[in-house]
Amino acid sequence: MSNWFTADTHFGSDSKEIMIRDNRPFMDINEYTEEQIKIWNEQASSDDTIYVIGDFCNYVPGLEEDFRSGLAVSKRINAHIILIIGNNEQRAIDDFFDGSFDKFRDYCMTDPSCKIDDVKLNDYVDIKGEKFFLTHKPTDHDKECQTLFGHTHRYGGLWKSFGFNVGVDLNYLRLFSEDSIMYMLIRKKMYWDEDMAINS
Repeated sequence: MSNWFTADTHFGSDSKEIMIRDNRPFMDINEYTEEQIKIWNEQASSDDTIYVIGDFCNYVPGLEEDFRSGLAVSKRINAHIILIIGNNEQRAIDDFFDGSFDKFRDYCMTDPSCKIDDVKLNDYVDIKGEKFFLTHKPTDHDKECQTLFGHTHRYGGLWKSFGFNVGVDLNYLRLFSEDSIMYMLIRKKMYWDEDMAINS
């Protein structure tokens, strides 16, 4: 049983702008979604857990609103999914679930269209003896341990002094494994943290 990490997939049948904004190399959202499903099911087994650290679905009021089809992609994933909510989920919560996180969580975990094992505001995980905080926005990072985050897509870069961006665009559309997180953490401690000027 392994844990995997990603963020900012922005699934949804009417999700178009994200393909242009992030220069994702696909004809349309359907082609992108099919490729992501294929990659995830190749990497993660049915015993594994994928932590999606925000913006699993896409919801932009008045522009891209089919967040339910985005959440439904979970039905096609073999592994367990734990969703850390991002700003797109929060907008859906505000507009369709009376602002109630609990109602949204219940929908994700019980509606027949979804297969999400749990939904959380944030979480902590242990990776090979190291504690990591999971939260969507890097500005919400934990000062006491490393943070895995998303939100900034490729434009915020992979590494920060407080942790790593696990957005899908930063790993060739692949999930980040526990081993890859630890590989980055070792290099961070050995090299990147020693030259803080590169982060200015």
